[in-house]
Amino acid sequence: MIKNISIKNYRSCLDTDFKLHPELSVLIGPNSSGKTNVMNALLLLKKLTEESPLFYSRDVEPTGHCKLKSTITIDNVKATLWADIDTYTDADNTDIVITSDQYWNIQQLTGNNKRVKLPLSVARELTRLTRAADTRFISYYQRRISFDALEQISKEIPGPVRDFLGKIALDLAQIRYYSASQFTNPANCPVSFELEKEGKTTRAPRLTGHAKFLFDLYNSRKRPKGSGYWQFIDIIGPNGIGLVDDISFNEITTSSVHHSVRIGGTVTERRKKNILVIPQFKIGKNALSPNQLSEGTFKTITLLFYLITEPSQVLFIEEPEVCVHHGLLSSILELIKTYSNNKQIVISTHSDFVLDMVQPDNVYVVTNLPDEGTKIHHIPKRLSRRELGALREYLRTEGNLGEYWRAGGLE
Repeated sequence: MIKNISIKNYRSCLDTDFKLHPELSVLIGPNSSGKTNVMNALLLLKKLTEESPLFYSRDVEPTGHCKLKSTITIDNVKATLWADIDTYTDADNTDIVITSDQYWNIQQLTGNNKRVKLPLSVARELTRLTRAADTRFISYYQRRISFDALEQISKEIPGPVRDFLGKIALDLAQIRYYSASQFTNPANCPVSFELEKEGKTTRAPRLTGHAKFLFDLYNSRKRPKGSGYWQFIDIIGPNGIGLVDDISFNEITTSSVHHSVRIGGTVTERRKKNILVIPQFKIGKNALSPNQLSEGTFKTITLLFYLITEPSQVLFIEEPEVCVHHGLLSSILELIKTYSNNKQIVISTHSDFVLDMVQPDNVYVVTNLPDEGTKIHHIPKRLSRRELGALREYLRTEGNLGEYWRAGGLE
């Protein structure tokens, strides 16, 4: 769980502190207040677990430098991270971590306040390395972390500390972020996708975006009854919110022939079997391709699928109200609140309807002043005890939090 984060010099976050709610945090504020910047800064914790592409570090000058300080807990053990990060922002406005210096304090394990230097990407790979049984897998990581480096880390950092930081790295690597527009255009969704089959092994080529969602949906349905997929089907089906009646996948076996020329001019022929997978969403008497679904239906299906089936313990959702009518949004928010009992969820919103369904303890007001940048104010901390008591009484007897916000009560 991410307990808090301090962000310095990241976009509009000049000096921003955010103490996250352990279950559900709701960020509200006008456009350009910095809500998305805060969530992207949190996403840097995930990016620190990934190895920077070599061509970025060789050929690209950093476009930004920021500092993060974050406290993270696992199994009631607390670790504090200090990170200096150089980033490059690409043409899609995505930040790539080029270099970083990362230091940790884990007093409960070390017994002192000395900082330990261990990048999350290295901690993650060390954990993978110790779990690997396949020598090819081990060899792959040995090319990136030399035996000398491993031996040095083993000498300098005690095993329990390495193992604990490995757990943190694996958890942070699973962070998921769903932007407001990520799944709002079903027209971008293919009507089918293809799998490669060799013997009993079936694998998917590299899939991204909408195609990856279809493959994840197809793949997860093979899991046992009672798993996340079947819970998802119950929720979106006729006995739940009624988005669709059923989801099915038609499979057609195809084949292709590949020729290659060896040295000497010998031509070899290789036959390859593929599986063409055609998903269909049944609504009433109609069987629809995914690109025939409405924007709100498609976005809701994808969001709920990942909310229910993803193993991620931390989830960021930007503007869940986009393309969704109030009745459906109410169901989505109830599910988000339910799953926030087991996952730490952060959402941003412009919707007063969203505020109507949460408590003041969950809400954070985001502002942006020219000289101060983005600031985050937790409602219980922003109001005096008397004001907070009056707000709770108002919510109990008269109105709701969305109305209070519209009337300027949270400004």
